[in-house]
Amino acid sequence: MSDPTTVPAGPLAGDLGATWRRTRPPRALVHLDSAAAGRSSWAVLDAVAAHLRAEAEQGGYLAAAAAQEVLAAARERVRALLGWSAGEGLVAFVHSAEDALRQVLLRWPGDLPVALTHPRGEYGPNLAVVRQLGIGTTAVDGPHRWDPQAFADSLARQRPDLVHLTALGSHVGTVQPLAEVVAVCRAAQVPVVVDAAQAFGHLDTTTARDADVVYGTSRKWLAGPRGVGFVAVRGELAGRVTGLEQAEATIAGRLGFAAALAQHVELGPAAVRAGLATVGSATRHRLAAALAGSWDVVEPLDEPSAIVTLRPRGPVDVAALRADLIAADGIVTTCAGVERAPGEMTVPALRVSGHLDTTGEDVEALVGALRRRP
Repeated sequence: MSDPTTVPAGPLAGDLGATWRRTRPPRALVHLDSAAAGRSSWAVLDAVAAHLRAEAEQGGYLAAAAAQEVLAAARERVRALLGWSAGEGLVAFVHSAEDALRQVLLRWPGDLPVALTHPRGEYGPNLAVVRQLGIGTTAVDGPHRWDPQAFADSLARQRPDLVHLTALGSHVGTVQPLAEVVAVCRAAQVPVVVDAAQAFGHLDTTTARDADVVYGTSRKWLAGPRGVGFVAVRGELAGRVTGLEQAEATIAGRLGFAAALAQHVELGPAAVRAGLATVGSATRHRLAAALAGSWDVVEPLDEPSAIVTLRPRGPVDVAALRADLIAADGIVTTCAGVERAPGEMTVPALRVSGHLDTTGEDVEALVGALRRRP
């Protein structure tokens, strides 16, 4: 009996997917793990290599000085993707999204915040950073897709020092009503810090424009180098949070991030968002139809993100499965353990996150691989 849903051959994102694939090295594996790390393009690799060569030829400090114009343009691209005006606020390059959060909290005006409020499904490693610094946390209870009224009620009962929001989770690809919740927080005059690591280069991050702090990373949907992140601070806070950008850093990685930003803008952020939504929707529909009875697709099938979450119906060692998919089938996914969202997850899930170059054949390969296993 044939499956009720099929996926077309070739890139699910059409011509944009073909362009994405053509502009980067050929894959050695079926890469369905862009939410962990995207595949960098030739332009990104060339930017990194060119700077490393310049460091060898001129010395690291002269090479870094020569790169400042390119890095300034990259900061403006970050501002534009957040919906900020040119030169608004402060944009700094850091080592990672986690580093960004830690650096902002350590430099919080006056002293470390005492109390932080977050959604129930907050990213576990973010909570670990906060708690390591001795900051108390309170979760806003409610459904997985945020309820702005629940935030309003929580803030009316007890005003925290700040609210932390993760725009798109690591454990499920639900697009949250970020702009609405940020508006609620601002009405309550509570500072808002937004983790955009999974959203930047993936969703419309102008929904975070009214947040006080937004931070993210290079390596995921923009497919830049690992070890590079950014933090953007606006309003009064921008003048009071200083020293975020460390001079002693891998400038080559920052220039790779700059190249990835330039490519993203050239492709068209709206077109990329639409392409990624198409990839996610097509993947969910196919997996839901083909794996019914053994796996559940967690998100609504047409959720406009490319993160697809599979939850096993029965006992499955998801970490071992993920390793076996790589070793036996050459398919890269993620085992999303409960530590990613300890307030929501009770069992691990298999995360599937293709990019613009994901093809129908890639999805069918995953379907076949999962069907062959008990």
